[in-house]
Amino acid sequence: MKLRYLLLAIFSLSYFSLISAEEIIVNYSYDGSHNTDFSDINVSLKIGDVLDDRGGDPRQIADEYVAETPLSEIIYTALAQGLEHGGAELVESDQDMQITGRIVSSELRTVDRAGVESLQLTIRTQVALEGKGRTIWETTLFGRGTVPAEDGIVAALVGSLDRMVRELVNDDYFIIELQ
Repeated sequence: MKLRYLLLAIFSLSYFSLISAEEIIVNYSYDGSHNTDFSDINVSLKIGDVLDDRGGDPRQIADEYVAETPLSEIIYTALAQGLEHGGAELVESDQDMQITGRIVSSELRTVDRAGVESLQLTIRTQVALEGKGRTIWETTLFGRGTVPAEDGIVAALVGSLDRMVRELVNDDYFIIELQ
């Protein structure tokens, strides 16, 4: 009998947390300034699937925040825009290589930065460069965006995505594999 009440309480808390989640509009656009030139890579490149291994609502950014689209689509867009910003011409099929990803975690914390209450959003995404039927290169990207709390969760997400893109496009081993 106690187990039944416990399960009901857990279900109720989960249900009400989903109802009370704040939906945010992300509309991400990479405006970074990386200087990596992908215009002369010698392979055709595709961004493959970005999967979400976190479980739960795929639109969840962290805690009680959900986006208008799944986080995997937002990360896909960020990676594509970051590569295109460097001159990469991505293909949809018949690629020599493709980048795939898996969202491992997303965590939102409130931190104190020099006396200012700040939001710190960390998204961990495992990415791999695949070609000729094998994994050529892989890493975990740590996108971390920290902004004053008054700037809000969208600004923290944008900061996290921008850092994730910079980590990818500035990785020397990734760049070498594309040459």
